[in-house]
Amino acid sequence: MSNYSIQEQFNQYLDLLNKIHNFGHDIDASINEVEITDLEAKRTVLKHRLKMVTKTLIASLNQMGSKYPIHNYLGNGTTYLYAENNKLMFEYH
Repeated sequence: MSNYSIQEQFNQYLDLLNKIHNFGHDIDASINEVEITDLEAKRTVLKHRLKMVTKTLIASLNQMGSKYPIHNYLGNGTTYLYAENNKLMFEYH
């Protein structure tokens, strides 16, 4: 179980996904091999951290035992987070 709320854990999850995605773009734009290696190492660290955050988020959702609502302002709806078979699941309404 985490000391963070499910919302805080989900925010960390989204932040890490964004950072990993941006490092991928930086790697694609790089021409210097040393820079590419450095960016790949940073991305690998973030991927490992993402796995840990995801595992903790899944444990928190399992403990809660119900779907967690996240308001989707862009879609003007609600996305529900839940865990199924130790996987993070999303359901949009």
